[in-house]
Amino acid sequence: MMRVLHLLGATEDSGGILTVLRNLQTVTAGQGYEHRVLVNRAYRELRKPPLHYVVSEHLIQDSPSHLALAWGAIRALPELRAVLRREPFDVLHAHTRGSFVMTQFLTTLGRRRMVFTNHGFARRRGMYRWGARRRRLITCVLTPNMARHYGLDLHDPNLRVVSECCGDQFFELPPAARRPAEADGRLRLVGLGNLVEWKKWHVLLEAMGRLPAAERARLEFHHWGTAPHTPDCQLYERQLQALVVRHQLEGTCVFHGLSLAVEETLGAAAWFVLPSLNEPCSVALIEALAMGLPAVVTASGGNVDIVRNGETGLFFEPDDVAGLARCLGRIARGEAPMALAAEIRESVRRRSATAVARDYTAIYCSLCR
Repeated sequence: MMRVLHLLGATEDSGGILTVLRNLQTVTAGQGYEHRVLVNRAYRELRKPPLHYVVSEHLIQDSPSHLALAWGAIRALPELRAVLRREPFDVLHAHTRGSFVMTQFLTTLGRRRMVFTNHGFARRRGMYRWGARRRRLITCVLTPNMARHYGLDLHDPNLRVVSECCGDQFFELPPAARRPAEADGRLRLVGLGNLVEWKKWHVLLEAMGRLPAAERARLEFHHWGTAPHTPDCQLYERQLQALVVRHQLEGTCVFHGLSLAVEETLGAAAWFVLPSLNEPCSVALIEALAMGLPAVVTASGGNVDIVRNGETGLFFEPDDVAGLARCLGRIARGEAPMALAAEIRESVRRRSATAVARDYTAIYCSLCR
């Protein structure tokens, strides 16, 4: 039996890291693994399958205030020690900015060896470079480009590159059809993800608004995702709806809210769109490619290690409305031939839950030794 406690401090069940943990739990259940997840007391489970939780009063996943993150981590330490006295775990695996602070206390004062997976492209990089040099901490990054972003040496024995993953079932489903999904002949573009400003959904709306009428008539965009319960995200959602009206995109660009039927959503699409800046390693993108869908993505973040430009998708520069409009125009005119669906699927095979679980198993076993 291998017992792993994942340190998050999550307040919302919004996918991302939690989706990865659900995928890992599913594929390792028959291998003697038990995964538990440390979440904040405000957390409410919305997605399936259910995870097994430990609740913290104080740990928070993220905050614009470094002081709040540090204070939450310090106050959560006695809670964690109490948990470890009751339930011994073989591995402590941190995943968030808040839990990264905890790793520094635990590896220094508690002299524990731990794993930290960095799931983001932070602007302040020095703290993570310093953390990667800690002798008792194995640092995981999601892609080689993330290692370059932080200035980390890919040959460092304490550094690992371990991708986010999608469920194995995405590789078993029939590939998404590469044809107009609607009776009126429109090509359906699909986006999945939270309504947060760095995801840049407004860039997609601006690009759709720039298309000539004949090309716009050939496309429609459907988005599934919710706005987190913060004032900034709620304001951003209203701004997106205002852009839809301004560019007369009603009926062409539709924001549907939360969807738990990801397979069906992707199965009805012709292309996947991800306009975000420095997307770390999008699970939704991997899911789309695993179903054989080509993707339009920014040439930034983990995208450059996941998508092959001109083969499995198209690149445009971040925030480049005109560049995205050119990509959409090529799609509308049928001038963007891509690899076969089976080839697109194979391009992300090593990002399946089974493959990623194998990578983490090697790390966990090295810690236990």
